[in-house]
Formats: sequence, C-alpha cells, structure tokens
Amino acid sequence: MLFAIAISLLYVEIKDSVLRRLFAELVKKFWSEWELRSMVILSLILQFLLGYFGRKRKKYTGKWVPAIAISAWLVYLSADWMATLVLSTLLRGGTNQELQNGLIVFWTPFLLWHLGSPYNITAYSLEDNELWLRHFLGMVFQIGEAIYIYIRFRTNTALNAMALPLFIGGVIKYAERIWALRCASPKQLVNFFYSSSSTSKTPNEGNGIGCNMKEMIRTGMFDLTKRRDFIGDPTISPEVKFLREVDFSFDIFKPLFADLPFQISREFHDEMVYLPSKNAEEAFNFVGLELEFVYDLLYTKIPIKHRQHRLSLVLQTICFVFLLSVLIAFSAFLHKIQHSTVDAAVTYLLLSGALSLEIYSWFMHFRSQWTMLRYAIPGNKLQKLYHRLVARRLRSIKSRKGIKQMAQHDLIDYIVKAKSSWFTPVIKLIDTANLLQKFWHSKWKPIDTELKDFIYYYLEKKRYKFDEEGKKLESLDKLLSEKGDNAIREKLGISEAEYWKMESTDFTRRIFVWHIATSLVYYDDFYKHRIGTCDSILRIGKSLSDYMMYLVLVRPTMLPNGFSEMVNKETRQEAERFFPQMHRRKRLKVSMKDFIAALLPMKNEYSPLFSQKTALAEGVKFAQQLQVLATENTLRWDGEDKWQMISEIWMDMMVYAASRCTWEEHAQQLRHGGELLTHVSLLMAHLGLSTQVHRLDKFPADDHLSEGVLPFPDFSI
Repeated sequence: MLFAIAISLLYVEIKDSVLRRLFAELVKKFWSEWELRSMVILSLILQFLLGYFGRKRKKYTGKWVPAIAISAWLVYLSADWMATLVLSTLLRGGTNQELQNGLIVFWTPFLLWHLGSPYNITAYSLEDNELWLRHFLGMVFQIGEAIYIYIRFRTNTALNAMALPLFIGGVIKYAERIWALRCASPKQLVNFFYSSSSTSKTPNEGNGIGCNMKEMIRTGMFDLTKRRDFIGDPTISPEVKFLREVDFSFDIFKPLFADLPFQISREFHDEMVYLPSKNAEEAFNFVGLELEFVYDLLYTKIPIKHRQHRLSLVLQTICFVFLLSVLIAFSAFLHKIQHSTVDAAVTYLLLSGALSLEIYSWFMHFRSQWTMLRYAIPGNKLQKLYHRLVARRLRSIKSRKGIKQMAQHDLIDYIVKAKSSWFTPVIKLIDTANLLQKFWHSKWKPIDTELKDFIYYYLEKKRYKFDEEGKKLESLDKLLSEKGDNAIREKLGISEAEYWKMESTDFTRRIFVWHIATSLVYYDDFYKHRIGTCDSILRIGKSLSDYMMYLVLVRPTMLPNGFSEMVNKETRQEAERFFPQMHRRKRLKVSMKDFIAALLPMKNEYSPLFSQKTALAEGVKFAQQLQVLATENTLRWDGEDKWQMISEIWMDMMVYAASRCTWEEHAQQLRHGGELLTHVSLLMAHLGLSTQVHRLDKFPADDHLSEGVLPFPDFSI
C-alpha cells in the first residue's frame, strides 16, 4: 500500500514533463481533460472485476486456474493502486479547470469505497493479513488525503453537503477491510481460537479457575450448553442441521489452519467430528463446505459481518441509505450545479456502480451459508419467509458431491509429445523454468464417485488399524509415515518387499519413480489389451499417480522438500536416449507405443539402463517387476490385483504427503480453488489421523479441579 502511494506521487510529479517531451500539445490537452475521468471509471471497473475474480477463485478448479490466479493478483494490486493514483492526482488539483466546481470533492469519497474492496476479497494471500498494520497506516494516509481534498476544494454548492455522507460510508467500508485483515492475521486468530474459554461461566470468572473440564470441546473452546441445542434443534430442517454441523466442525478445526496443535474431548469427537455415519460423497461435501468457511475466514469480510451481525447490518444499511439518498439528491439538484454533461455522466456512473456493488453484497449476504445456518429456521413470519426463499439453495448445498476436479500431469505423455514436436528446441531456449510443461501440459479431470469411495474407505481402513493398535501416538506416526512399503508388504510379503526398496530418502524422487512405473504399466496394459475387468481400479491408480506428479511439479510447497526440478530434468534427458528414432510426423499414438516398447524390454534383464541410479531406471525396473507379478503362477494374480496394489501404494504416499504438508500451505491453496490433498488432510483430521489433533480419552484428575487448578493444555503432540 505504501509503495503504491509512493509510485502514485511520483507519477503525479513527472507526468507533465513526460507529456510535454513525448507528445504533441493536442495529446497533452486531451489527456488533461480526460485523465481524472478515465481513472475514476477504471477504478470502478476494477472493483467489479475484483468482485468477479474474488468469487471465481474460491470455487473454480480447472485448466484456467493459473489464468484466474494471475488475473486476480493483477486486479487486486491494480484496484488499490488506481484508487491511490486518483487520490494523488486530485491532491494536486488536476489541470482540468472544469473540475474546480466541486466535482473533485464529490468524486473523492468514491475512492475510499473502492479502497474498501468488495465484500468477497480483502486479501489476495495470507501475507496480506500479516501486513494488516501496513494497510492500516495506508488507510490513515488515504483518509488524510481525502480530508485535505475536501477542505481545499470545498464549494458553497449542494455537492459539498452531499459528499459528507459518502465520506462516512467510504471510511466505514475502508475500516471494514482493515478490520477483516486484522482479524485474519495469525496473532489475532490464535487469540480468537482460545477466547471461548473466557466466556465460560465459572465460579471464578476472572481467571477461568474452576471450569469443568468435562465440558471442554477442544483446547480453548468450551461447551456453553447452547451448542448441542443449536445443532439438535428439532424445529430446523435437515439441511439447516447439516449446515450447523459443518459450522460447528469448522469451529473445532479452525486452529489447524494456524498450525496449532490442540486436544479435543472424546465425547465431542465421537458425536460431532468423526464421520462414521456418512458415505464418501457426503464426507467430501462436508469437508468441502468446511473449507469454504475457512476461505471466508481468511480472505473475505464475511466472518466479521456475521460475528457482529447486528452492528454489521446497521452499518451496511447506513451505507446503502447514504448512497441511495445521495443519488436522489444529486438528481434533484443537478440543474442548480454548474457542470458538463460528461462529468454528470461520470458521477451518475460512480453512484450507480457503488449502488450496484452494495445491492450485490446484500444479495450474496442474503443467500450466504453463514446467514442461512442462523436465520433459515421456522421461527417468526420473517424467518419462515426467508426459509422458503432459500429452501432450494439449502437442498442444493446438502446434495453437493464435494470437490469436483483434480489436476493431472502425465510425465511420460509429456516426454513423447515434446519429442514429437518441431517446436521443442525453440521452447527450451525460451522456457527455462519449464512453465509450459507444468501448466500447459497439466490437465484436469472430474473426480468420480469411485475415486472418492476408494480414498475415503482407505482412510477408514487406516483409522481401523489405528484403533486396533490402541490409538497410540507412536502407532499413528507409523501409519502416517508409510510411503507405499506397507502396501507392498501386505500384498507380497516381507521377503518379496525387499526387492522394491529404494535407496533414496527423497520423497519427491519416490513419486517420480512410481509415477514412471505406473505410467509404463498403464500404457503397456492398454496397448496389449490387458485392461479387461480392472478398468475402474486402473483409472483410480493412474489418476492418483498423475495427481501426485502434478503436486511435485506445480505445487511443490505442499510436499516435503526435495530435488524435484533436478529429477525432472534428469528424467527427460535420460528418456531421450531411449526414444526410438522415428519420423516426427508419426501419430502420437504410434510414438507412445514405440516408446513404451523401447523402455520395457521384458526379456532383456541386462539393459545398460539399470546400471544407472536414475529415477527413470528405477521406474522401468519397478514397471517390469509389476508386469511379471501378473504372470507368476505362485501368486495367482490378475490385472485387478496388480492395480489394487498400485492404487494403495499411491494412497500411502498421498496420506504421507497430506500429513507432512503444513496447514498454512493448505490455507494458501484455497485461493486457487483448493487441492484434493487439502480435502484428504481434513478428512484425516476428522478420522483422528492427524498428529495435531489429540483425542482426549481421559479427563484430568478430579483432585486438580477440586483444588481450583486448571491443567495447562498439552501442546507437545
């Protein structure tokens, strides 16, 4: 913000000399007349674009994710900078003499409204929340500028009086944004997560001593006897009850997204958090809605509006009434004000634009999940009417199927296409960061019910193992640290598992190796018509493999640190040596078939490739071993058994990655529509498969409570 202010002041200082040197007098005159008009219009347009991209980036997953992310970033920065630039230009008074009649004063408060940003995007990333104090200082400076402009250019016309309510509304909007940034900053989140205990009614309210630990929901959050009644209200519809369950679960798991470990009581975990009664689609929908609440908490104004809903309603009504009354007053007094037709049109545009944004904000507030879980109840006549109006939306929310799409990156397919393209040598010279490979070649596919079932029931199997081993923390660590070795041991036995060990401890390299093996087996089975009845589990294994490769290349911050860039480069260079020398105009299907045949010489056990410890060499080795498994009579395996093991290996690696990814990184990815890995991580937390969530089986000894001493929560887990 302060940088934008500095750049704006610099522009104002040098623009005249630049125009004088580079352009003719006619151009300079045209720009002098239209500079402020064009900038305030552009500032308004940017507000509409900001609202659009704020909504789009929350839910969109698909091939345009990078374009939407870049567009949202550019619009977010440009919106603040443009409003700041206009204020700085107005501060100098401009050069257009026609604007000296009061319109400068009248246009100034709109810029404060624009700096307040739309309701659905206050921060582009989590770093903006951390820098809330810098934004606050920027707000003080901008409001000071606006006050100075108001005093300097005030006139005796009605415009001067009409600008005052707009100023008040602009300050309210701007302050709302800064308050939202502050509330979403890490320090304030930690205070907020632990503030519930202070509201517990205890014999000694001042220091919280004497609180009944059996009423604890989680560390820093206590049962106020209203929560269970709020969810179990017999008068509410099943859809509203579902939303309230999601909201309560969101309340419990909020500390995770600040990377805070916490304890949770056994009673509330088993009743409210654990999802044993839900099938896979319902569970994915449940955590998907939770993540929408998390996104709102970190990136929008919505939570602060609902935290103090009465105050927010009053302020929003004041702003709306101010805008509407000023629009009416401006229309009534326009004939008494000296103005040009163009300036009047611009003023009407600013007023109608601000009014449209407010109406849209009201509409989205009306149909917000936060509003529905509180007011869509059969209470008074107004609440019954509201429930009828949103009944269809409530049903659609409950019937959702959770995350819709997942990214895919097939490294073998990319290598073949790159080798078969005439433009590859030129692209290599230009694209040194492999952006084309990472973003253009990455595809998106729907997440079907079969894949969700496989993921969810595999996690439930992990939970069952955890229960069998006594729910010990050591057992949980072991379960979450399996990278596919356990799936191999269960399928092949301990003695055979020795042939599948990898020397490297680099997790990203392991993903490369198993991705290469999975792709080679997939294409070999496809071209040799071995798919048969294993089509479903084959697609699951291939989808998980391609998704994990996408994470390695495009979202490496979600995985443990590794040498992914070097392994990627090494694999592509190594593959070119084994690529058959064919004419580039051959069809890609034929090229892929020949390439697989070159990499899988099933009868050649002494290929020189195996003498090198590369990811490609190990991948080919594992692919050959996988293909041999289905032909061994001793195991009596078929294609389905083989692909079942491959899929379970990938699930082990996904669980490992999910358990190692920080929750802050999960929160960062919500601004890109959310990753499947984030949904899996939250499902694991619900199932008790998170080392940061400690299910409290036993309560502290009663003698501690009788002495009035409340044990400090254990954060060592």
